[in-house]
Amino acid sequence: MSYRAAVVGVGLTDATSPRKQTLSTIELCQQAVRAALDHCGADPATLDAVVIGNIDGFEGTVLGGKHLTRLLGIGADLPIVIINTGGTTGGNLMQVAARMVRSGTHRRVLCVGGPTFFGATDLQSAINTNSPMIVEQPLGMGAYHMGAFAASAYQERFGLTTEDLAIVVVSDHRKAAQNPHAHLRYEVTEQDVIDGRPLASPLTQPMVCPVSVSAVAMIVADPECVEDLTTTPALIRAMGTSSDPYLGGGKGDFSEMQNLANLANRVYALADVRDPLEDFDVVEIFAPYAHMQPMQLEALGFAPLGGGVDLIRSGVTDSGGSLPTNLSGGPKCTNAGVAGELSPYAYAALQVMGDAPGALQVAGARRALAHGTGGSFFQFENLAVFETLTREH
Repeated sequence: MSYRAAVVGVGLTDATSPRKQTLSTIELCQQAVRAALDHCGADPATLDAVVIGNIDGFEGTVLGGKHLTRLLGIGADLPIVIINTGGTTGGNLMQVAARMVRSGTHRRVLCVGGPTFFGATDLQSAINTNSPMIVEQPLGMGAYHMGAFAASAYQERFGLTTEDLAIVVVSDHRKAAQNPHAHLRYEVTEQDVIDGRPLASPLTQPMVCPVSVSAVAMIVADPECVEDLTTTPALIRAMGTSSDPYLGGGKGDFSEMQNLANLANRVYALADVRDPLEDFDVVEIFAPYAHMQPMQLEALGFAPLGGGVDLIRSGVTDSGGSLPTNLSGGPKCTNAGVAGELSPYAYAALQVMGDAPGALQVAGARRALAHGTGGSFFQFENLAVFETLTREH
């Protein structure tokens, strides 16, 4: 029986706008799956199961998981597990696959995260159905209105400025410009961000993620059964999920991410992480709004409360800094729904495998943190710690 699991193959497609999409959703998923198989040299016949994400209500097809998996070209008889946990679906795919492998019932599981928003005629109306019906929907609040709750609370408590938010956006765009798979591959200035179209105070349009189309695939395997593969496995050292209550009133203090901090303490204990700022070589976090990245860095133990922006301003989170964060550009520059949520896990795993795209690779990266979140008020969190698999393991 296996008690360990590792990522052995990753496939990413280039991201774009739905309006500029030239490949169908099926073709994108096929491309990502083939890239993951080619990455590690795995034979499709060695796969035991497929875990695929599907967000009912947002997808353009019913039971999209079954619709897609029949056409991936990896065999018609593989068991399928369909995950639908809303905005956290992508981040939970790998965790489900890892538990299947750790249980000893499966040796090699394929995870597939496709684009989520390809079929929505009125995307904002579709996303707004996610908000709680008891209070939020009657008030007419949309996705970025609910995102602004935390931004306003953080601003009130710690004095966050529009210039602070602009710094975060400029940093993410600078990194995304180096990522061949990113959607928004251009740089912006602080003034561009400040002068952007107002959405919900204090957020302007450049502070909010785009709607992207892309696909991500990942192969999770028993690290004792990788002799036929060509990659250096990324051991999933620790992982976990947690949640706040569904309604916004159950979140407690919107100015800090207490739920994420609690989850981080638990996952760090499993991975023997004692000093997060020293123990991680690279971090990929899911921050689709500008204010979320500093708040998440604080909750993850990299900065004191209110100190996340200072950490970003200092250059610590830049490429070449001591804690490179979201070198992919993160969801601020590419967010394709399920694929977007799986992406932090894909990029973090690639870093410790030594296979991150081009200029994104952190030299000597051996331990990485990946994070995902979702929910109307981002009540639901998931985390994983990856380590380069060595003989000592």
